[in-house]
Order: sequence, then structure tokens, then C-alpha cells
Amino acid sequence: MSESKKIYFYIAANLAFLIPAPGRFAYALIMIVLFNIQMATITMVFHAIYHMQLENLRNAVLTLFIIALGVFYKQLLAIVCPIAALTLGYCIFLPTLASVIIKFFFLNYEKGFKKHLVLNMKNTLFMSIFALLFFLVRDVFGYGTLTLPAWKKIVVFHLPYDLSSASASVFLATIPGALVLVSVIMALYIFVMNKIRILMNSPKALVEEA
Repeated sequence: MSESKKIYFYIAANLAFLIPAPGRFAYALIMIVLFNIQMATITMVFHAIYHMQLENLRNAVLTLFIIALGVFYKQLLAIVCPIAALTLGYCIFLPTLASVIIKFFFLNYEKGFKKHLVLNMKNTLFMSIFALLFFLVRDVFGYGTLTLPAWKKIVVFHLPYDLSSASASVFLATIPGALVLVSVIMALYIFVMNKIRILMNSPKALVEEA
């Protein structure tokens, strides 16, 4: 699968990660932290399984590990920021549904732990940046606020932005609004990539390469 097709696959498969969660930047940060922890640790567990020659138990071990890690993270979150744990509810487990995690159950990778970890964290970085920007837009334009997680609370910065003067932007705070935003982002990405591809394949570019 080419890199461009992988990006389409990641965005489509991770709609379950992006859409149901509350459209607040603070909650996105919390889930992204879990997502990155999961990706780093599951890579280690994946290679540990093969090192100990437990390939037949791979899916069972990975499933138990991911579930245990998610439960532990939520319990820790309940201590650090109870309101976030209560608001997110089962949404805290949505990063587990991300395509880059699910693919571990079907993966056969033999290039070594370090290379695999670097590759996975690159994929994780792309998804993390995309998700953070996505929730930032929803928070700022949908609610007129910027939220950040803090000890025992969520800090809310109210922006000098009158939502009543642009009520259409409130639509971004809703689930249908989130779907529309994802569609617009994907359409913009496809448009830009097609333009770049056309420029790269133009006769002038081919002559310069020759």
C-alpha cells in the first residue's frame, strides 16, 4: 500500500476515534497521550512475544494488554482529573480502535524493534497532529473556548469570540459538524495532493529531472 493510500486508510479507520468524543481540545490531549503510550508499549510487547516464541498467543496477549492499559489509564485519570474521566466515559477506550493499533493483530514484521518503533511513532505523530488540530478547530470555533486538562479540573479559556454573531460555527461542536469537518479536510488534502502530483508529472518537471 502506498503512503498516500495509507493516509486515506488511517483517516477513514480512525473516524471512531475522532467523532464520538466531546469536541474539546483538553479531551483530545488526554486521549492522544493514551494513544502514544499504547503505540510505544504495544510495539515492545509485540516484539517481546516473538522473542519469547509465543506467536500463537499473540492476539490474546495483545488484546489483554491493550485492555489492561486502557483500564489502568482511566483509573489514573480518575485520580488526576475526575471530571475528564467522567465526561469521556467509554470514549477513553476509542484510541484502541485506531487503525495503527488494530494492524498489530495482522502484522508480521521482521526488521527489528528499533526500526519498527520509529516507523510506528511516525504514524502516531501524524495521527496525533491531525487529531489535535481537529479538536482545536472544534473547540475554538464550535464553543469559542480553548480547554486544557489540569489537576482535578478542566481549565477553560473563553476567547473574545461572539458565537451569536456566527451561529453556523456552533455546528462544528456537534457530531454531524465533526463529520462535515473531516470530509472537508479529506477533500482539501486530496485536492492539494492531486495538484502536487500533476506538477510533479508535468513535462517541465520531467525535463528538469532528466
